[in-house]
Order: sequence, then structure tokens, then C-alpha cells
Amino acid sequence: MARSALLLLLCGLVLCWHANGQNDKFTYKFDLGGMVCTNLASGVICSNPPPYAMNTAGSSVSHRNIISFDTDGNYALGFEKATLGSWYLSIYKYNPSDQSSGASIWRAKTVDGVDVKANENSTLGFIESGNLELRNAQGSLLWTPGTNGLGVTEFEFNVQNELQSVAGNMILYDQKHRIVWQSMIVQGGNKFTLNMVKRPDLVCTNLPSGVQCTDPPAYPMNTATGSDSRRNVISLDSNGLYALGFEKTTGGFYLSIYKFNPSDNSAGRSIWTARTKSGENVKVDEKGTVSFLQKGSIELKDSKGKQLWTTGTKGFGVSNLEFNFDIGNMILLNDQKANVWQSRYN
Repeated sequence: MARSALLLLLCGLVLCWHANGQNDKFTYKFDLGGMVCTNLASGVICSNPPPYAMNTAGSSVSHRNIISFDTDGNYALGFEKATLGSWYLSIYKYNPSDQSSGASIWRAKTVDGVDVKANENSTLGFIESGNLELRNAQGSLLWTPGTNGLGVTEFEFNVQNELQSVAGNMILYDQKHRIVWQSMIVQGGNKFTLNMVKRPDLVCTNLPSGVQCTDPPAYPMNTATGSDSRRNVISLDSNGLYALGFEKTTGGFYLSIYKFNPSDNSAGRSIWTARTKSGENVKVDEKGTVSFLQKGSIELKDSKGKQLWTTGTKGFGVSNLEFNFDIGNMILLNDQKANVWQSRYN
């Protein structure tokens, strides 16, 4: 077998560097046993390492690299000294020519936004189930993106800027190469967010006069705005964006996401509709409800209270709903911003 073919095979099976101008990234496949990287005084050592360099030995006085690249002016993932005897898991600028490290652009944080400190001999595990786990020397879990059970198959670290990506971003993908979690979220600024855990259930009823929600959030959802054929649950008072609402059809309504223009109350075609497992649009009657529940799921019920559709995300640690007006995507996230469920994929 030619050397180039052998390298290509290794790259596809385990993990590899892609170096092509500004398209430098490191990928890791989770299905070959996992890897644990330990922060030792002498540097980082990884169990079950890949058959080619991760450059874990590269480090400065204040940083110990897990993943870096032998080119000037790139980013590294590693342990950053916090105080005597404690370290952050960080992404930072790193220059291997003089082993100098710049400011961090990301650190592992608690759900309250506090930087997590790990002690000497702490570990970062690339777990076969598709998760990352930061543990202290005693084995206690300090941080994780919480992606167990979400179908993650691949880890990617962008060393340099890449088309439609960000230098220094760490990403977890599923088998269809859809983003499940990333260290730095890049998306439009027009979005509606709802903390589902720290508030009562939000139940929105489809009435002839428009949508009414119990205990709505303190900021406007614009539920009253609608067209002849749509009754909005979530919309924005700005032209040419998307809305979530009830879409009129023969004999009932669909729960849909569609283009909506508030200047003339016109609605465009739907880009998503709640469907059965067999792919059929779910029809709900007048006075049906859509509920955003504390238990972390969305449920569609008819006027008699019969459940017709659900995201099925109860027990997956969902804490927040996000509706992106720019692209019409509804996302359920856990505390570490992992995508538990997205309308665009369901």
C-alpha cells in the first residue's frame, strides 16, 4: 500500500491533522476506545494516543498543551495555570517557536459561568460514548459538555480560521456531521431564549382571537401578531424573519416554523412542521396547546388534553429553549449549551 493511501486510511479510522493553508484542524473519532490526557508536572501525557503527534509535549511555563500545532500563531487546547497547584482547561494562543502563550479565548466553566479549577494530575477524557470529561486527580467530575446519549461520534479542534468556522473552536459532531456542542457558539443575534427550568411551564393555547400563553416571560413574545393563516407563538417585530406558530390547514392546524413579515402581517411557507415518527404532519384542533415544560420537553396537545407530539427530551438535561429568528431554528439546550434537540434536524 502506498504511503499516501496508508495515511488516508489512518486519518479516516482514528484522528488526524488537516493542514491546508488556513484549514488546519484536528479531528478525533470516538469509536476506538477513548483517550485520557493527564496534566503532569512534566507535561501532558495521553493514554491510547494517536499514531502521530498531538504535540502534547509543547508547553510554556504557564501552559501545558493537550493539542497544539507546530506552526506559528495558532491556538492550542491545554491546561492553563490559575493559582499555585490549580489549572484551567483552556483554549489560548500558542507560538511553538518560542513556547509563548497568549490570552485564553475559552475556559471550561460551571453552569453559573465560573471558571473551573483542576488540580495537578487532573485529566481530560475523550470518552467513547461521545463526551468530554474534566476530572480532578481524585477522579471527581469537574466539567463536561453533557453529550452522553446525544449521538456524538467526532471531536474537532480548529487550530486556524476555517470557512464558516472560528479559530480555536472545539466542536462535537454527530455521525451526520451536525454540531451537537461547540466551545464558541457562532450564530445570528436575533433570538428568543427561555429558561425552562427556572420558571413554571409555559402553555400557549391556539384561540380564534390569537395565541394566549400562561405566565409568559417578562419580555414580549409577540404572540398576538399573526396573519389570516398563521397564529404566532413566538415572533419578532422585524421584517423578513421567522416565527413559530399554528398554521391553518384543512380541518385544523399544524405547529410550524415559517417566514413572517409583521409590517403587513404576511406569512410565507413553512420550513418545519411537527411530525409523527412516520413523517406525517401532526394536525391539532382549535384550542390545542403547545407547552414548554420544566422537565425539558415541548408537547403539542389537542383541546381535550391528548398528547399528539413531543420532542421526547424529558430526562436529557434540557434547561433552555432558543429560537433563532434568522434561520428559523428551534433548539433545546442543556446547561453547557449542547444541542439536545433541534427542529431543523427533526
